[in-house]
Amino acid sequence: MNSQTMYRAMLFVFISSFILGGYLLEDLGVKYVSDGGSPLVKIHIYSYVLLFFTVLLTLKKGISKPLGNLKELKSAWLISSLSVSIVVLYGLYRFGTSGMAYLIDTIVSALLAIYILSQLTNEHKDKLLKLVAYLLFINAVIAILEFILGKTLVDVSFSSFSHFRSTALLTHPLNNALITASLALLLLNKTKIPVFIYFTVILIALFAFGGRGAAGMFLAGFVIMTLPSSMRFFSAGIKMSKLKFALAQAFFLLTLIAIILILTLTPVGERIISKLYIDGSAQARFDVFIILEQLSISEWLLGASASIMNNIEFYIGINVIENYVIGWVVSFGLFGTVLLFLSSFLISIKMVWRNDIYMQVSLLVLFAVSLTNNALTTKTPVIMLFFSCLYLVYSRKYKNEVI
Repeated sequence: MNSQTMYRAMLFVFISSFILGGYLLEDLGVKYVSDGGSPLVKIHIYSYVLLFFTVLLTLKKGISKPLGNLKELKSAWLISSLSVSIVVLYGLYRFGTSGMAYLIDTIVSALLAIYILSQLTNEHKDKLLKLVAYLLFINAVIAILEFILGKTLVDVSFSSFSHFRSTALLTHPLNNALITASLALLLLNKTKIPVFIYFTVILIALFAFGGRGAAGMFLAGFVIMTLPSSMRFFSAGIKMSKLKFALAQAFFLLTLIAIILILTLTPVGERIISKLYIDGSAQARFDVFIILEQLSISEWLLGASASIMNNIEFYIGINVIENYVIGWVVSFGLFGTVLLFLSSFLISIKMVWRNDIYMQVSLLVLFAVSLTNNALTTKTPVIMLFFSCLYLVYSRKYKNEVI
C-alpha cells in the first residue's frame, strides 16, 4: 500500500468529517445522533475508512514497520491506544454498544489517523495540511454568511436554539467553535490567504457560532503566540520591501473596514455585545458539578449507578452532562477518566513538549476551550482533526520521512 492510496483515504476522511456533519446526515435519513436506527450508522463513515485502512495496512506490512514510522511518538501512541481500548471494553461491559460510537468517532479515530498519516510522504502531508486549513476557512466564511442572512446552510429543524447561531458544516455551533479555535492557530499561515484576513474571519465566525469562551481563548492564544515577534518588531524592526509594506498596509486597512461594516451593518456586532455575560447556557456547565455530590466512593472509582445515570435531568435540569470530564467520571469512573485523558492528550503533549510556542499554545487552547464547551461530550471529529494537524505540522518541521 503506497503513500498515494493512503493520501486519498485521508483526503476523504478530512473532507467527509467537515461536510458530512450530524445535521446533514439526519436530513439524509441517517440516524447518526438522534434516537433509534442501527448501531452501525451511529459510527461516522470517516471512522470506518480509518479502521479499514489501518487493518489493510497492518495486514500488508505487519505492525512493526508502520509503527516505526511514528518514530519518537511510537510509545505514546501505543499507550494511548491501549488506554482507550480498555475503556471501550469496560464500556461494552457496562452499557453494551450504547455510547461506544462516541469513543470511536471522538478518540479512536484520532489515533488511527496519526497511524495512517505517519506512512505518508512529506509532499502528501503538506497537501493535507493545506486542505484542512482551507476547509476551516471556508467553514468560517459560511458561518458568517449564515449569521448575516439568519439562515443555516443545512436544515437543523430537529434541534433548536434560544437564539440564532451559525452551524456551517460542522454541526452544533459549539462543536464548530471548539474545532475552529483549536485548529486556527496551527493553520493561520498554511494558506495563501493573508494571515490578518484569515485571523479576522476566524474571530468573527467564533462569535457567529456563539463561542464566547472559544473566542476569548483564541484571542489570548494569538496574543501569546505573536508576543515574541511583536517585541522584536518594536525593538529592532524587520526588513521588508516598500511594495510589500504598502500591500500589507492596504490589506490591513481593507480588512479593518470590512470588520467595521460587518459589525455595524449585520447582527454580528449585536451578538458580540449581547453575549458577553454568563447566561443559562453557560450556567449549565457549572450545574453539572451537582451530580458529583451524589456519587459514592465506589461510583467515583467505577462510574455512577444506573439510578443516577437515568435521572441526570432531575439533578441538573437537562439530560446531557455538558462537561466531558464530569461525563467521563459519571460513565467510567476516575479509572476510566484517567485512561481517556491519556488517550486524548498524551500523544499531543509528546508532540508539543519543548517544541514551538504556537504548537504548545494550540494545545492549551484546545484544552481550555473544551472545558468551557460541551462539544467533547458528544461525537465530534475535533480530536481527530487536531491530532492530525498537530502531527502534520510536527512532521513537516522535522521532515520525518517514511521507512
